Amino acid sequence: MKLDKDKFSVLLDVKHFSPEELNVKVVGDYIEVHAKHEERPDEHGYISREFHRRYMVPKGIDPAALTSALSPEGVLSITAPTKAPQVERSIPISRQEKPAVTGK
Repeated sequence: MKLDKDKFSVLLDVKHFSPEELNVKVVGDYIEVHAKHEERPDEHGYISREFHRRYMVPKGIDPAALTSALSPEGVLSITAPTKAPQVERSIPISRQEKPAVTGK
Protein backbone atom coordinates (compact mmCIF):
# COMPACT_ATOMS: atom_id res chain seq x y z
CA MET A 1 0.00 0.00 0.00
CA LYS A 2 1.35 3.40 -0.95
CA LEU A 3 0.01 6.92 -0.44
CA ASP A 4 1.67 9.71 -2.41
CA LYS A 5 0.60 13.34 -2.50
CA ASP A 6 -1.39 12.77 -5.70
CA LYS A 7 -2.27 9.05 -5.65
CA PHE A 8 -3.17 6.11 -3.43
CA SER A 9 -2.24 2.63 -4.67
CA VAL A 10 -2.23 -1.02 -3.65
CA LEU A 11 -0.29 -3.60 -5.70
CA LEU A 12 -0.90 -7.34 -5.28
CA ASP A 13 0.74 -10.32 -6.99
CA VAL A 14 -2.21 -12.44 -8.11
CA LYS A 15 -0.58 -14.33 -10.99
CA HIS A 16 -2.10 -17.62 -9.81
CA PHE A 17 -5.64 -16.27 -10.32
CA SER A 18 -7.66 -15.39 -13.40
CA PRO A 19 -9.69 -12.15 -13.49
CA GLU A 20 -12.89 -14.17 -12.96
CA GLU A 21 -11.47 -15.52 -9.68
CA LEU A 22 -10.79 -12.03 -8.26
CA ASN A 23 -13.21 -9.75 -6.45
CA VAL A 24 -12.42 -6.18 -5.33
CA LYS A 25 -15.00 -4.15 -3.42
CA VAL A 26 -15.32 -1.24 -1.02
CA VAL A 27 -17.05 -1.97 2.28
CA GLY A 28 -17.36 1.08 4.51
CA ASP A 29 -13.85 2.54 4.88
CA TYR A 30 -12.10 -0.61 3.62
CA ILE A 31 -11.07 -2.12 0.31
CA GLU A 32 -11.58 -5.88 0.35
CA VAL A 33 -9.81 -8.18 -2.10
CA HIS A 34 -10.87 -11.81 -2.34
CA ALA A 35 -9.31 -14.37 -4.66
CA LYS A 36 -10.15 -18.05 -4.89
CA HIS A 37 -9.78 -20.93 -7.26
CA GLU A 38 -10.99 -24.44 -6.75
CA GLU A 39 -8.74 -27.47 -6.69
CA ARG A 40 -6.82 -27.98 -9.92
CA PRO A 41 -3.90 -30.13 -11.01
CA ASP A 42 -0.33 -28.81 -10.98
CA GLU A 43 3.11 -30.42 -11.33
CA HIS A 44 2.98 -31.86 -7.77
CA GLY A 45 -0.63 -33.06 -7.63
CA TYR A 46 -3.63 -30.86 -6.88
CA ILE A 47 -3.76 -27.39 -5.39
CA SER A 48 -6.40 -24.86 -4.38
CA ARG A 49 -5.73 -21.26 -3.42
CA GLU A 50 -7.68 -18.56 -1.62
CA PHE A 51 -6.85 -15.29 0.09
CA HIS A 52 -8.57 -12.29 1.61
CA ARG A 53 -6.93 -8.89 2.02
CA ARG A 54 -8.41 -5.79 3.58
CA TYR A 55 -6.96 -2.28 3.39
CA MET A 56 -8.23 0.85 5.10
CA VAL A 57 -9.02 3.65 2.66
CA PRO A 58 -6.88 6.59 3.84
CA LYS A 59 -8.43 9.95 4.67
CA GLY A 60 -8.47 12.20 1.62
CA ILE A 61 -9.28 9.33 -0.76
CA ASP A 62 -12.71 9.13 -2.36
CA PRO A 63 -13.77 5.45 -2.35
CA ALA A 64 -15.95 6.13 -5.41
CA ALA A 65 -12.80 7.08 -7.37
CA LEU A 66 -11.07 3.71 -6.80
CA THR A 67 -10.23 1.70 -9.91
CA SER A 68 -8.53 -1.66 -10.36
CA ALA A 69 -6.57 -3.22 -13.21
CA LEU A 70 -4.80 -6.52 -13.82
CA SER A 71 -1.48 -6.46 -15.67
CA PRO A 72 -0.37 -9.21 -18.09
CA GLU A 73 2.21 -10.26 -15.45
CA GLY A 74 -0.55 -10.89 -12.88
CA VAL A 75 -0.22 -7.74 -10.76
CA LEU A 76 -3.50 -6.32 -9.51
CA SER A 77 -3.35 -2.56 -8.97
CA ILE A 78 -6.00 -0.63 -7.06
CA THR A 79 -5.61 3.13 -7.35
CA ALA A 80 -7.38 6.43 -6.67
CA PRO A 81 -6.31 10.06 -6.88
CA THR A 82 -6.06 12.00 -3.66
CA LYS A 83 -8.70 14.66 -3.27
CA ALA A 84 -7.61 18.13 -4.31
CA PRO A 85 -7.12 20.41 -1.32
CA GLN A 86 -10.04 22.69 -0.62
CA VAL A 87 -9.70 25.99 -2.41
CA GLU A 88 -10.99 29.15 -0.83
CA ARG A 89 -14.04 30.49 -2.59
CA SER A 90 -16.60 33.22 -1.97
CA ILE A 91 -20.20 32.21 -1.42
CA PRO A 92 -22.69 34.67 -2.92
CA ILE A 93 -25.40 36.04 -0.65
CA SER A 94 -28.92 36.15 -2.01
CA ARG A 95 -31.83 38.22 -0.69
CA GLN A 96 -34.88 36.44 0.70
CA GLU A 97 -38.37 37.89 0.48
CA LYS A 98 -39.64 36.16 3.64
CA PRO A 99 -38.24 36.65 7.15
CA ALA A 100 -35.91 33.86 8.26
CA VAL A 101 -37.48 33.75 11.75
CA THR A 102 -41.20 34.13 12.26
CA GLY A 103 -42.65 35.30 15.57
CA LYS A 104 -45.32 33.36 17.42
